[in-house]
Amino acid sequence: MYYRSLSAWVEVLSGVPQGSVLGPLLFLSFVNDLPSWIVNSIKMFADDTKIWRVISKAEDSDDLQQDLNKLAKWSDKWLLRFNPEKCKVMHIGYVHPTQYYMEGWGKWKISTATSNN
Repeated sequence: MYYRSLSAWVEVLSGVPQGSVLGPLLFLSFVNDLPSWIVNSIKMFADDTKIWRVISKAEDSDDLQQDLNKLAKWSDKWLLRFNPEKCKVMHIGYVHPTQYYMEGWGKWKISTATSNN
């Protein structure tokens, strides 16, 4: 309040103004709790998130799938959708016969990029 003056009320339907400091701040407040949902290793930068695990046995693959399930639940909670086109699995070294899925607003198979050493 600036010396007895107030801003006029404006109806806001959704979102934040582009180019404002508020947008990135609100986004960071949304994604700040994401690492606490994940058991495996996680790295985040801006709007990119990577989770990974060395798959030595079937249980390792199951743990990674559980984290993907948790990501989907987190996404449902905050109404922030993951882009299925950008969700990838990368196998490095020996290829284990694994397939991963994400659910939430439908179920989709995560595509695989393979590299053998």
